[in-house]
Amino acid sequence: MLMLLFQAFTVSKFLFMDAKIEFELKQRGATSAQELASLLKVSQPTISRRLARVGPSLIRLGRGRSTLYALSREIPPLGSSWPLYRIDEEGRPHREGTLHALYAKQWALEQTSPWETLQGDQFTLGLFPDLPWFLYDLRPQGFLGRAFARNYGRNLHLPPDPTLWHADDIMRALVQYGGDLAGSWILGEPLLQETQRQQLSSAEWIPETARGEVYPLKADAALAGEWPGSSAGGEQPKFTGRTGTSEDDARHIIVKFSGSGNRSEDERWGDLLLTEHLAATVLAEYGIPAAKTQWLQAGGRTFLEATRFDRIGAYGRRGLVSLLALDAAFFGEFFTPWTAAADRLEKNGWISSEDADRLRLLWWFGTLIGNTDMHYGNVSLFLTPARPLALAPSYDMLPMLYRPDIEGRLAERTFAPSPPPPEALPLWKKALEMADRFWTEVAESQDVTLSFRQIAKQNRDTLSGYRKKFIP
Repeated sequence: MLMLLFQAFTVSKFLFMDAKIEFELKQRGATSAQELASLLKVSQPTISRRLARVGPSLIRLGRGRSTLYALSREIPPLGSSWPLYRIDEEGRPHREGTLHALYAKQWALEQTSPWETLQGDQFTLGLFPDLPWFLYDLRPQGFLGRAFARNYGRNLHLPPDPTLWHADDIMRALVQYGGDLAGSWILGEPLLQETQRQQLSSAEWIPETARGEVYPLKADAALAGEWPGSSAGGEQPKFTGRTGTSEDDARHIIVKFSGSGNRSEDERWGDLLLTEHLAATVLAEYGIPAAKTQWLQAGGRTFLEATRFDRIGAYGRRGLVSLLALDAAFFGEFFTPWTAAADRLEKNGWISSEDADRLRLLWWFGTLIGNTDMHYGNVSLFLTPARPLALAPSYDMLPMLYRPDIEGRLAERTFAPSPPPPEALPLWKKALEMADRFWTEVAESQDVTLSFRQIAKQNRDTLSGYRKKFIP
């Protein structure tokens, strides 16, 4: 009888201990066996034996004494883990790991092949306190993000405002509808199969000769709320697509567009889209990689077509991550200028010294052409397994100082770029030369409105004064 009571007590004690372990892992997230032993006031070997009985929901991170234990959790109706695939430049898929949703809002990436860059120095065990940083850019955002949420939010039972979506909501969207987002990631086997089936079907191309007819229709549809294609950030109205005559000359494009009325703000946005094209042209002439752009007018609108640099040919892709996502994960100083980011990234081996100088040069060029929107989302890097990462071509480089205000008014703006510190003078001098060329191109372009050509001439004169004052 005593033996039966002892056995019953022992079973009860272990059941209580198992429940306590599960409770602690759900509340605390990933925890070491030593920490669990201390919490439960038992030996570490006892904890190790009980952990061995947890089952497939137990996720082990790391090895030896650094091992952490966590519990996976379900995200209805998706499950608790998903294969992470990468589409390479030839359009072929590669499995790079498995992503697990954990309790305490944590996530874990179990890698198939080593990607040091995904973990960096902070996430060496593949454990992330929220949705992994390298998926951050895939969340719906900007003009296209809102269109995505309107189009798919009802099916996902989510609000139409994507800024209200949490990590689990974003995950539902990525796994079910994230087949053509920025970069090269695909989450889940069903979405990979759908992406591969699309490669076998006839693609919808926009013939280059038909852009004048097709672009106005796509702009109207995008403004009417139809899903305008692949997701891309930014508030400027836009749509995406593919152009070319065959798979051999295919280009994936992002097309921004202005309003179609005769209002002053519509004309101004037309000017700004043309200046973005001119800025990209000047950068390319000086050997600075920039998105390849084309400018055209049709249907009463101005269009700026940019070839996507995260797509290669008809089906190939390149990994991409914004400076905002990277800095938020590893530094948390995304409120500082690009020049400060260049210093941090170079010092910590994220980019080469050449790319650091290019980022600094772009910052100074932007200040000298009146770009007041140089946030960290407007810089990207090609994401590869090892550091350093290569800086992606420049994009969204234009004089946003002159954008219409929220009510469409064209307020008077003072062009007064910050002068350079002495250590920045060599790069600043080159940026000044490039900016002078830019404002000259704008001032002499007959496609720019007369009022904006006058602004360009005044700004060119301003830079002439800077040259006399700050260049010895």
